[in-house]
Amino acid sequence: MPSVLITGASGFLGEHLAWRFERAGYTLYLTYSTQIPRSQAQGLYHIDLSKRGSLSSGLNDLASVDIVVHTAALADADRCEEDPLLARAINVEGTREVAQWAAYHGVRLIYVSTDLVYDGEKGMYTEDDVPRPINVYGSTKLQGEHIVRDLCASWAIIRLSLSYGPSKGKRGDWTRRMREDLAAGKDLYLFTDQYRTPVYVEDAAEAVLRLAETAATGIYHVGGSERVTRYEFGCTFARIFDLPMKKLHPIQMKDISAKAPRGRDCSLVTEKLSRELGICPCTVEQGLLRQKERESRGF
Repeated sequence: MPSVLITGASGFLGEHLAWRFERAGYTLYLTYSTQIPRSQAQGLYHIDLSKRGSLSSGLNDLASVDIVVHTAALADADRCEEDPLLARAINVEGTREVAQWAAYHGVRLIYVSTDLVYDGEKGMYTEDDVPRPINVYGSTKLQGEHIVRDLCASWAIIRLSLSYGPSKGKRGDWTRRMREDLAAGKDLYLFTDQYRTPVYVEDAAEAVLRLAETAATGIYHVGGSERVTRYEFGCTFARIFDLPMKKLHPIQMKDISAKAPRGRDCSLVTEKLSRELGICPCTVEQGLLRQKERESRGF
């Protein structure tokens, strides 16, 4: 039976990866920082990637695995901007330790990066476009990419767009807060001039699994099939989940002061994903309908 080590397994993507790999017949080894993962695993490891040596000591009794999937990160862009040293400790040096562990054991590494490695000036980026991050988060994730490429013989990098979908975990995805606020009758202000390609989380998990089971080396964009603004996404979300659309208010990025600068258009082209892995990501409406159906069955 093949085995996989997933870092950040209590996060939103991590819990879906654990579920997908388990269904595919893998033995699970999972790391976490603060919340114990809900998935059944052969091994659970408390790892603090902000502390040097935590990974190697925490995994001391794990001989090896077949695949490492590295999702753990400080992914809050504003917090990264406030504390760049912590962002570097986790996203750069923490990734170095994961890559060193994988390289030492001769294990394939799948690294989850972000669409925020781009500056957002162009939009519809392909894997051949040159990254130019404009915030600390994007910069540290790009440095992590370089480390993985330098240290590992077998690797793949996923540049992930905003992901959404059902969740069993406490954190959930970024739409959970949106749903809670709308259900409580609160006003939401969403950008009409910031574009992304939101991806349904099960499509993202499937992409990781397929990359784990190939020898393909390279960078892969994992986003949805639709380029939308935050406001457009919010309107579709409210309609499908029967939430009050009158509480959604269109604004522009200049109307809000944020600690971390964001690109205007970090949308991704996913043709390589479809061509090489056979994955055709769904539209926002299709994804949200899948989410609603999953939740009705108690995912």
